[in-house]
Amino acid sequence: MTPIILTVDDNEIHSYALVRILKSAGFDVIHAHTGNEALTIVVGLKPHAIVLDVNLPDLNGFEVCLRIKDDPLTRDIPVIFHTATSPTATARGHAESVGAAAFLTYPIDPEHLITVVRGSLAHKANGDSESRTNV
Repeated sequence: MTPIILTVDDNEIHSYALVRILKSAGFDVIHAHTGNEALTIVVGLKPHAIVLDVNLPDLNGFEVCLRIKDDPLTRDIPVIFHTATSPTATARGHAESVGAAAFLTYPIDPEHLITVVRGSLAHKANGDSESRTNV
């Protein structure tokens, strides 16, 4: 079964790039533009991993991740944050505190993104939901 990755970003250029990179690596990709749209997809589809922007027009990525991690049916889905804004130690710490598997910043190297997603999926498959990469 091909892993399904949910990307969440309201920036069309970033969305396009993320989807292309992940599809070229062989993943099935679904995209959401808002936090609420992402939460609806997560509950209905339960993707294998989520690549989530920190800054969204409705809910911020931290709130979306917290809601995913609070639900017993979705808490084991790895969430990989990404941001185009300058990350601070506080933002990285907040990402870790809400359960992020990784924290990436733009420009995102395509190979690194693929490696991080595959690593998060491997940790999930091994039952290691607490492992974090680049947080």
